[in-house]
Amino acid sequence: MIYEERHIRVQPGAFDEYRRWAHSQMWPNLVAAGHVPLCLLSGLIGLSAQDVVLFTGFSGYEAWQAAQPLIAGDGPATAPRAWIERETARLLLPSETRPDLPVAPSKRRAVYGLRRWWIDPENWPEYNRLSVEGVWPALDHMGHYSLGQFRHAATTSPLEIVNIAGYDDPAMWQATRDPATAGVPDDLVAKFRTAIRTRRAMVRESYVCLMAAHWPDIA
Repeated sequence: MIYEERHIRVQPGAFDEYRRWAHSQMWPNLVAAGHVPLCLLSGLIGLSAQDVVLFTGFSGYEAWQAAQPLIAGDGPATAPRAWIERETARLLLPSETRPDLPVAPSKRRAVYGLRRWWIDPENWPEYNRLSVEGVWPALDHMGHYSLGQFRHAATTSPLEIVNIAGYDDPAMWQATRDPATAGVPDDLVAKFRTAIRTRRAMVRESYVCLMAAHWPDIA
């Protein structure tokens, strides 16, 4: 599969209208067409509430192209364009393990850390392995759940990695900085610390913002 990461800047005060449209029309229409809307996020810390990020999965490039009217609208006066100041989109490739589809309601969280790292492209397989085997088990023990880890579809140097890490609230996000203080078993903490150190040595630059999740009342 391929994934689209779409950044949307909505007009001031227009987010509630956009969200209602996304949940009542866009999301179910994408599902009906065989696509996989992954999450709809809005800025909480590091981005404003006007800043929206939408992740959607597609079976391939042609499916992604065919779905554009469902996401962007099919005319200048149609929703959602009436609520949007500007938007950009790009393609991402997923890791082998997550997204783990379909995303069950039990895997959904209220808050997401949208994290970006820039690494040398040849380090992507090892970076991803360290996340899956070393970092996530300790965090998952605390209730964290990463919706997915992705790389930019183009191979660039440095290569951008994107992670969507879920938490119950901002306090839980802060607590995961040190799993040892949260009752995580010692063996998981040791793996976590080793993996974090090894990953950190690969990172040229990183950035994270905290996002609020907006889930529809459908699976």
